[in-house]
Amino acid sequence: FFSLLSWSSKSTSKITSLALAWLGAVVEGKLIVGLYHRVVVEMNLDLEQSAPLRRRGPRPEGNDDAMPMIPPPPPGLPPRHPLQLMKRTAIMGGTLYAMHDINLFHNIIHSPEIKHEWFKIGLASSIAIMAIKAYLELYQGKKNKKKVEYENFRAATHASIVLILIAWISFHKSLSPLYGGFKTMLIMIGFGFGVLLQAALMIPVWGQNLLSFVILTFFLQQYK
Repeated sequence: FFSLLSWSSKSTSKITSLALAWLGAVVEGKLIVGLYHRVVVEMNLDLEQSAPLRRRGPRPEGNDDAMPMIPPPPPGLPPRHPLQLMKRTAIMGGTLYAMHDINLFHNIIHSPEIKHEWFKIGLASSIAIMAIKAYLELYQGKKNKKKVEYENFRAATHASIVLILIAWISFHKSLSPLYGGFKTMLIMIGFGFGVLLQAALMIPVWGQNLLSFVILTFFLQQYK
């Protein structure tokens, strides 16, 4: 009876860990796809063209001439404002310090509790995502002058989402034996929001691809 109970407990733990990994992958995929849409597509949208329509109030009944205007909302800080840069730098710095505090980088390189086979799968998926991103932004966007959006690159978008799911699950399976399922999910979400998202909002597209190549090359030299 006790052996059956122990087996049931281990199976439940594995199922719960896998369910948390899938949930985290969906959240991470939505964050990155939303970021991709915001940075690449919405930066090219001129909001001022639609401002008069957005500020136009409802037409009163029986009076076609009276069109009350809704005052525009106060303008926010531009993306390159020093306060915005300071805020994102503080978020990135705090996230990286927290990861350093738990010896994340050292454990990935040296800890025997890390499942390195799974980590290599996640690393390969991340490289594939970076390659797709660079191809769309630099070759199709810059050279061929195509608008990088879902309607023009559906297959690449779907492939990126699948690769994000694979990378999330692989990294979760790799780190969870050492940090546990919940703490691993916090690490993944913290890295996605606190590092990747903030860097993408701060650094221009060409700088993102260059910096990603340099960091990944350095990491591959260390991770053997």
